[in-house]
Amino acid sequence: MRTTLSLYIARRFLTSFFMILLALMTLVFLVDFVEMLRRLSDVPNFSALLGLKLALMRTPGLLEDILPFLFLFSAMICLLDMSRKLELVVARGAGISVWGFLAAPLVLALIFGLASTFVINPVATYLKGKAERGEAALGSGARLAGASDAIWFRQDGVDGPSIIQATSFDSDTLQLLGVTAFLFEPDNSFRGKLTAPSADFRPGRWTFRDARYVSADGAPQQFARYLLPTSLSAKEISETLIRPDSLSIWTLGRFIDAAGRTGLNTDRFQLAFHSLLARPILLMAMIAVAATVSLRLFRYGGVGKLALTGIGLGFLLYVMTKVVSDMGSNGILNPAFAAWAPAIVALLFGATALLYQEDG
Repeated sequence: MRTTLSLYIARRFLTSFFMILLALMTLVFLVDFVEMLRRLSDVPNFSALLGLKLALMRTPGLLEDILPFLFLFSAMICLLDMSRKLELVVARGAGISVWGFLAAPLVLALIFGLASTFVINPVATYLKGKAERGEAALGSGARLAGASDAIWFRQDGVDGPSIIQATSFDSDTLQLLGVTAFLFEPDNSFRGKLTAPSADFRPGRWTFRDARYVSADGAPQQFARYLLPTSLSAKEISETLIRPDSLSIWTLGRFIDAAGRTGLNTDRFQLAFHSLLARPILLMAMIAVAATVSLRLFRYGGVGKLALTGIGLGFLLYVMTKVVSDMGSNGILNPAFAAWAPAIVALLFGATALLYQEDG
């Protein structure tokens, strides 16, 4: 009987899960697609079909950030529906505890968490990088200067300082994609603007390919190659520009080892690595949190308030995770501790609340 019940609950949970997954994927995709159309509609060679393709490639990466809420809402809907139909009452009457009918969702959360970490994350990272390269290939005007995920940094050179913005950065070749440079004289007066689809790093200089230069007081000029001096070293560029979310779980470990040997600060990358490893625990914690607010019988009332409480607890956990993660990435807390602590604390909280509800 327990096996049959577990399979039944697993089917009910998966139904809720895939319904919410489809809804969230559609919402995330549409928002990203509309934003891309807004930003890139005036760019030559851009079309709605290309925007559709780029948005589809970015969607898996965007969904990774909302996975905990996906499991929270799925578990709440599944358990509340079973409680409304008195199915949980029947299960309790048959002698099955809360742990018995939570076993299936917890196992599914563990399995999906492992798949998300070791399979979905590498695929999402690859597709996101491919989308960024495709967007950069549209030309230097393909992204607004204020884009939230763009790379910005300041550098000095023999000709004066400059501020560089890029769509993305290839950590293997030290190449900037979709790059714009604002050039200044040594006295910090504006000299001109340089744009190019890509810029390659060599010790002491950036080489801009197919660059367009607009000076402060002259007509635009086109250059096949434009050399921009820089005082940055390859080590400084790697430490500054590589984003942890641009590396998959399989790449992060090797990068941390290599960066550690060269003396780079790896706190951000260790945090990202351990956060991915802790993801299965976090998803299981969301199931436990959802159960604490979803087992009340409908005839007792107050179900709506409990559901809002569950949503509030989920957002509270999200905020706590972000705060602790910021402390870990800045060296205030140990990165491994900052990654694992929120998931473990949430799981212990959910288990403790359930034990109190079941056994008083």
